Amino acid sequence: MQTTLIGQTRNSNMQEMGETREPMAKDCWSDAQRLAEKYAEKLEGHFWILFAAKPHVKQANALVMGWEVIAKRPPAAMVGVMVFKWNSVDKNLEVETDLSLPYDIPISGIELSHRKEDFIPTIAQAAKKSGSILLA
Repeated sequence: MQTTLIGQTRNSNMQEMGETREPMAKDCWSDAQRLAEKYAEKLEGHFWILFAAKPHVKQANALVMGWEVIAKRPPAAMVGVMVFKWNSVDKNLEVETDLSLPYDIPISGIELSHRKEDFIPTIAQAAKKSGSILLA
C-alpha cells in the first residue's frame, strides 16, 4: 500500500485505500434513499436532496454531516456537496453528477491512476462550472 504522504512508511495505524470510503458511501446512499422515500410520500414532483460533511471544528477525527431537501434544482455545483434527485415519474433516486462536488482529501500524484478509463468527465465538468476549483 502506498500512503498519501510521500516518504511516509506504512504502519499498523494506516488504512488501505477504500477501507473507509466504500462503507461510508454505501451508508450515504442508503440514507439518501430512505429520506427520498419518506419525502416522496408527502411531496409531489421532483425534489433534490443535498448532503455535506466536513471535519468537526473541535473534535479530532469527527465529522459533522447535514442533509437538506429542496423543491428546486440547485443552479450550480457547490464544493463539498453531493446532490441527489428524486425522479417522481420513475420513483427513482439518482445522483446529479453535474451538481455534485464531494470534498475529498488531496492525494499524492503517485497514487492517482494514469489509466484513461479511470477519468470521470462529469466530475471535471462540474468542477469547472463551479468556478471554485482549479484543475491541474
